[in-house]
Amino acid sequence: MRGKRILVFAAIALLLTGQFSPACGQDVKGLIRSIDEQQRKIETITALFVQKKETSLVKMPLLSSGLVRFKRPDLIHWNYAEPEPMEVAISGKGIWIYHPGSLQAEKYYLGRNKRMTQSLEPLLAIFQKTFHQLSDDYAIIYGGLETEHIHHFSLHPRDEKVRKFLSRVDLWIDKTSGAIIRFKMVEANGDRLNLEFKNLQINPPLTDDDLKIKIPPSVRVWEQSTP
Repeated sequence: MRGKRILVFAAIALLLTGQFSPACGQDVKGLIRSIDEQQRKIETITALFVQKKETSLVKMPLLSSGLVRFKRPDLIHWNYAEPEPMEVAISGKGIWIYHPGSLQAEKYYLGRNKRMTQSLEPLLAIFQKTFHQLSDDYAIIYGGLETEHIHHFSLHPRDEKVRKFLSRVDLWIDKTSGAIIRFKMVEANGDRLNLEFKNLQINPPLTDDDLKIKIPPSVRVWEQSTP
């Protein structure tokens, strides 16, 4: 169970941003403004996701997949189907984890758990913040168009404390919608996390309850707030 939780926390971890570096003569600042305008129009998202975690702890990549839903300002729900059913819900400063059918769920307070907060903050940022909001903390390097419709960016942390655990983040952004369709996180120790979103739906009707885990009353919720 501990190993699974570590994978979940790693899967829910990723980026932020700082300087703008041009590529191919592109007006990167103008491009960032354009993407920000597109992203401000996104209130809700649903998408299938495929996750691959590469770590020195195991020889083969750890693969998982499922459905993710997002609703502004800070609700995210991950419904894992493979390799085993699991739900992860993030709301404000808390994260809930539940394996359907089990007798126990877990709740963590992010503000009180420094290590978890550190790993989760980058991923939360890509859902909740625009490039402009991220740009104070990370250098943004534009890699150009990978296809006609996909922008590629690399994000490099400027803060020395962040660089101790995060080397860089690569983002692939849809040119038409501004939505992130793929990202790759490279940790300082060489571990890699890849997430790819498919069948992306923008602004489907979602309520707050749609992004909550329906935990049965008989299930005990174990609360963890260790720093």
